[in-house]
Amino acid sequence: MNICYIVGAGEFFGDFTPKENDLVIAADGGYDTLIKRGVKCDLFVGDMDSLNENLRDVEILRFPVEKDETDTFLAYYEGVKRGYKKFMLFGAVGGRIDHTFANLSLLIHGKNAGHDITLVADGYEIFAIKDEKITLVGTRGKTFSVFAFSESASGVCVKGAKYEADNVTLTPDFPLGVSNSFLDCECEIEVKDGTLLVMIEN
Repeated sequence: MNICYIVGAGEFFGDFTPKENDLVIAADGGYDTLIKRGVKCDLFVGDMDSLNENLRDVEILRFPVEKDETDTFLAYYEGVKRGYKKFMLFGAVGGRIDHTFANLSLLIHGKNAGHDITLVADGYEIFAIKDEKITLVGTRGKTFSVFAFSESASGVCVKGAKYEADNVTLTPDFPLGVSNSFLDCECEIEVKDGTLLVMIEN
């Protein structure tokens, strides 16, 4: 599946190498990061309030500073318009905590729209699951956490982990799912009703 990479103005962790037919979008100041890393940017989206480099050889979609959406949301919407369903977010944490939280909200927004969005943070990858069961692949001892990101997340089951769960309910006001770990190379996570943020050590 082709991937839309969105790079924001936050702290950059991890790395990526786009392939043919992938799309690389700079969300405002993320353009500076792409220039420094030598990664070709296909599209610039933003209001230019956190941009240092001069834009060159890139398609530009400029928006006003005063708007309802963040630059990262606008970049995501543009990726959707161009047919992408799988997204990777870089430079989406650190700096302003309100923008970090907004980017976590985007994971839920995308999941509700049927899109696969992963946010790459410092040592972790973060994504959302909703009313589904997944298999996490890792190594023994690797850390992962699950947090309710809806009013409640019921029917949560965790198998193949140090701390297993069977049909429990998680709520946003108590982090019961923090700091679990793999017993082997795979574990299962299920939520029957609700949305979970999954954070896995990368």
